[in-house]
Amino acid sequence: MRKVKGKLFTLMNECSFKYWRDQLVKKLVRIATDHPRAVILIILILTVVFGFFATRVTMTTDLKEFFPQDDHRVITYEQVEVDFGAAEYIMLALEAEDLFHPATIRSIDLITRDLEEIEGVATVRSLTSVDEIKGTEWGLEISPLVSELPTTPEAGEDLREKVLADELYSGAIVSKDTKVGLIIIEVQPDADSVALAGLITQRIKDYSIPERLYLTGTPVLNNLLASSMQKDLKKLFPVVLFIIALILFLHFRDFKGVALPFATVFISLIWTLGLMGLLGKKLSPLNAVMPIILVSLGNAYGIYLLNRFGEELSRGKKRREAVVSALIAVGPAIIMAGATTVAGFASNLFSDITLMRDFGLFTSFGVAIAFAVSLTFIPAALSLLPARPPARGNKSRERKTLQLLAGWINNKPRSIVVVSLLLLLAAALGLPRLRTDSNFFNFFPEDSQPKIAYNLVKEKFTGSESVEIVVEGDLQDPKLLTAMKGFQEELKATGIIGEPTSLVNILERTNQAMHEGNPDYKTVPDDEALIAQYLLLVEMSDDTYLSKFVTPDYRQARIQALVKDTSSSGTARLLAAIEELKEKHFPSDKVRVTETGIIVLIDALAEMIIKGQINGLIFALIAVLLILLLLLRSWQGSILSVILIGFVTIINFGVMGWLGIPLDIVTVLISSIGVGVGIDYSIHIYSRYLEGKRKGLDVKEAITVAVTGTGKSIASNAVAVISGFIVLVFSTFPPFRYFGILVSLIMFFAAAGALLFIPAVTVWQASWQRSNRKIKLEV
Repeated sequence: MRKVKGKLFTLMNECSFKYWRDQLVKKLVRIATDHPRAVILIILILTVVFGFFATRVTMTTDLKEFFPQDDHRVITYEQVEVDFGAAEYIMLALEAEDLFHPATIRSIDLITRDLEEIEGVATVRSLTSVDEIKGTEWGLEISPLVSELPTTPEAGEDLREKVLADELYSGAIVSKDTKVGLIIIEVQPDADSVALAGLITQRIKDYSIPERLYLTGTPVLNNLLASSMQKDLKKLFPVVLFIIALILFLHFRDFKGVALPFATVFISLIWTLGLMGLLGKKLSPLNAVMPIILVSLGNAYGIYLLNRFGEELSRGKKRREAVVSALIAVGPAIIMAGATTVAGFASNLFSDITLMRDFGLFTSFGVAIAFAVSLTFIPAALSLLPARPPARGNKSRERKTLQLLAGWINNKPRSIVVVSLLLLLAAALGLPRLRTDSNFFNFFPEDSQPKIAYNLVKEKFTGSESVEIVVEGDLQDPKLLTAMKGFQEELKATGIIGEPTSLVNILERTNQAMHEGNPDYKTVPDDEALIAQYLLLVEMSDDTYLSKFVTPDYRQARIQALVKDTSSSGTARLLAAIEELKEKHFPSDKVRVTETGIIVLIDALAEMIIKGQINGLIFALIAVLLILLLLLRSWQGSILSVILIGFVTIINFGVMGWLGIPLDIVTVLISSIGVGVGIDYSIHIYSRYLEGKRKGLDVKEAITVAVTGTGKSIASNAVAVISGFIVLVFSTFPPFRYFGILVSLIMFFAAAGALLFIPAVTVWQASWQRSNRKIKLEV
């Protein structure tokens, strides 16, 4: 019977994940130490190959690339471009003391004509290029508003009076205070709007005019984002490398302690960028911080391995023996830490945002390569490099400090837990204040040129982004056109948009022009035949005039308006108003109304951020718990680790709420980093605690061994990670600065929680169990 039980136990053990994990580590030990040169050579060859493809990686800030190719909102947006022409605009605001001074009007005309010659520009609308509808004795005429440039102040005043009297121009291309003129550059649908914005940015620098120019619009923003991100990476990446190298040197005081973790980081980074280049993927505002993430996090596995290697050397072991002992001792913990970090980043695969899924995929790949290389390349290198015990430095003082910390934990576990819970409660009270914001313009500080230009156009012309509303039906039917007019008027009355423009406006002006400019006739005719006649007259006068607002079969019309508030909350209010007014003015199922535009995509992005955050966080916590249960084989340690990360995540979002930091496409990544990376510290300390328990130590002794044995590595790793991310506070983008601060904060609390909260709960629970057993025995 005993033999049967023994065989059964052996079979169960061999089927366990722990068994296969330990077998994997032993196999890696043999490969790395028996064939070190071959291991290093293979890794270097693969690095060269991936390095070739890494040079192909480019950068994108195109909002449409955040969405899947089959997303109905993107399809609708692109269809508007096909049916009506440009749906993307570059805005150039010209500021002057008097916009109607003849010299200023000449400047506007000079710029307009010059921009029209640029390849990729569809049309340019400005004071000197817009048309007006006029009635003639022969019928209808569409001619330029400014047929001749004013040459005298009196002619300028006449033009001022004419423009300010017409809402089609006043507040649309000329500010009501006549201080700012707007030049609207329509981008051809097939043009690269970002490259075009860069070209125009350089072009306007060559204009020798006294007026001040301000360029804005989504293409301009995207161009600035791309160039600024590249500058940020070039500026900040070397700083991150230097700081982490300094921390590693202070920790190990040895060349190997700096070179080997850095080699791991660079290999993982090159392989990751190489895979992106191979698959044709691009860097974006989401994954632009990925190199800094991999550099900051990739060192962790090397730090733990080298720390244990030095420990084994200090015990008198030879080089190869020390490598084997170190890898067997910390290899399983590195696998667990790597697996949970991969799971944390992989949670982004559940997002609907394409670029966020790319971030999750490639960062997970980079982390997997980092811990795989740490378990192969570093042991192989250590097997070849000269070995010497680590410098003693102030190890006795460090050990004494950690022993004091362990003693405090063992003596005051309840106090530590209570203080931790109070901190959690204080942070959680900030959760209701948390808000989302997917407006890319908020990536820039208020005093930056992009934000100044954006605010100027928003103040003077109600905004630089438009909403596009497509109405499908019989667009020669007076009832439908009247419904469109009522819809436009009520939507404008909400104060969310500026003056809407559509086929309705063209018909009203045509009717007025055909009645000698009488304002009483500025209405849509109620006769379908007359409407058809007017449309024919307009088309005969200028066959392109109608094409921006109605399709040739008169089945689809476009309503267009600039939006005053493009924040997530402002866009949400606008879309809610559109839905309400659609039901009111277009109740018939024969009429279909669809809204689109950049701001609709921005609103959808905000919704996808929240949905992806919830789904990803749930997946990450469940996946990490399962991995811990399979590999750590401890319910208590697994649940405690997940609870700690849950607490740290709540603290992160609570702090964001208290500080007014929005949840955007950059800060949304923080929770996955917190789950995937923050749990490493818990794994290492609890693995060391279990190691002590297996050796027969009681709870307090095992906690002391865990804290003194891993405390320095955890602290050094946390300092290295925090130092890498805190450098982002010098970024030119507020979201990147927030990202650096919040990741540093979450790493601090994760490390502090691993060193204090988990040991304190473990000691308190053991003490409580002893008290219960004692009470039962007394009873």
